Amino acid sequence: MFDELEQQSKKAPWKNTQISSIYFGGGTPSLLGPEQIQRFIQKVKKHFKWYKNNIEITLEANPDDITPMNLSHWFSAGINRLSVGIQSFHHDELQISNRAHNAKESKRALEFICNSAFENYSIDLIYGMPGSTLKSWQENLENILQFNPPHMSCYSLTVEHGTVLKHQVESGKIILPSDDGILSQYTYLIEWARKNKYEHYELSSFSKMESQSIHNQHYWSYQPYLGIGPGAHSFDGKRRFWNISNNNLYLKGSTITEERLSIAEQINERLIVRLRTAEGFRFNFDLPQMDVNNPALKQLKNNVEGGFNRGIIHPMPNGFRILPEKWMTSDSIIASLMIDHDEDYS
Repeated sequence: MFDELEQQSKKAPWKNTQISSIYFGGGTPSLLGPEQIQRFIQKVKKHFKWYKNNIEITLEANPDDITPMNLSHWFSAGINRLSVGIQSFHHDELQISNRAHNAKESKRALEFICNSAFENYSIDLIYGMPGSTLKSWQENLENILQFNPPHMSCYSLTVEHGTVLKHQVESGKIILPSDDGILSQYTYLIEWARKNKYEHYELSSFSKMESQSIHNQHYWSYQPYLGIGPGAHSFDGKRRFWNISNNNLYLKGSTITEERLSIAEQINERLIVRLRTAEGFRFNFDLPQMDVNNPALKQLKNNVEGGFNRGIIHPMPNGFRILPEKWMTSDSIIASLMIDHDEDYS
């Protein structure tokens, strides 16, 4: 892993580029020992330029891994932000979703964090859980008020193909809320967040003042990012590439898989990530180097003009956005703005 880090640091666009965040995520990174975390951070410092002295360094952690001792060790190792997968405060919802922790452990973990040196942390909640109702979702959010976290990420449950949950849903063993029921939970979430002074700055993200996730904002701005380790994904601006997931093959130095994006794919992906944010899509920021006469840009502007005429997007200085109340059902809006993949825009 350290060899990969050093090799990538010598390549564009990482070479001589300042980084603003480090994110320990995927799998269960909280199982890493503090010495391993500290060593990795030191290697990053050695091979990369830092945007500022104290960049955001986040660790994903499960509630059952959070103890006063672990918190102290992580903070001493250099972690300054936590992302905690609470998911729900209802034991039955957690059990149906095959989560390892229970509601009591969730509350205890947040109590430990509130009494630790960590001032910056985020909690994950999931709405649309099996067996959930608007009332149970309201209770989840009321539990949050006890801890007043600086940041929340709230996601709609995704049922992945090939999973036990997918099979149980298809067989009728587990019943998910209706689409209207899920939408009512999301609508209540928006109202609750506004009432409790959380800024809704992205489809799934809510923050107190100046507590937005630097790491996630970088991703939503369609900026390059580098992933290190088995299964890690990276993006250099025009190309996606990812490491093999198998640990043994990764250690043997197996080659990465890559995908080079066409101009149309780059523009359409920008639409997908930017239109789920309050900032929206801005031509001077999102397409700063594109020739005004490029046919891809002309088609995009024609599609945007049609969106304005239909009232599905909202104009902004040098750009446009989807209003937050429509983010949950924005897929069809974004699809109508995308440009044709089959055209040659080179």
